[in-house]
Amino acid sequence: MKGDKITKTNLKPRSSSVLLLALLLLTACSGSTLYSDYVAFPAEGWQAYDGKEFATTLPNDSYDVNIFVRHGGTYQYSNLWLFVDHISPDNVVTTDTVNIVLADAYGNWIGRGWGNSHQVEVNIAHKLPLDSGTHVFKINQAMREHKLGGINNIGLSIEKCR
Repeated sequence: MKGDKITKTNLKPRSSSVLLLALLLLTACSGSTLYSDYVAFPAEGWQAYDGKEFATTLPNDSYDVNIFVRHGGTYQYSNLWLFVDHISPDNVVTTDTVNIVLADAYGNWIGRGWGNSHQVEVNIAHKLPLDSGTHVFKINQAMREHKLGGINNIGLSIEKCR
């Protein structure tokens, strides 16, 4: 699951990824954000064993769950693989593998940003029904690198669906 190095020769058009992203943005919940938090990584990189946890108490409802990635221009891949664990209030663990695309087919960074700082937001769960109680989301990098350089922050937000 190691990411693709950014080169002009090995990137292929990802029109289906762009179409899927556009579709998700059009169907995203327009409710209020109930939770949003970021964590920073040290300059030497994101350790493979250093999972970041985000915990919040939510009422019984449906939610959109989003991951935010801030990276610098020194990040050497066009994507970022993550393991995302969701631990429900009754301690049921659900694990998903998420691929976050950070560069287009031409090696240009996508998302918001300027200079050497860029941010990408990806919806990882749409209208996810969650029971009342404390929910924990744990995010680990899955790039098979002991120290993954170039990722500055990882964040999670949860929006209530209307």
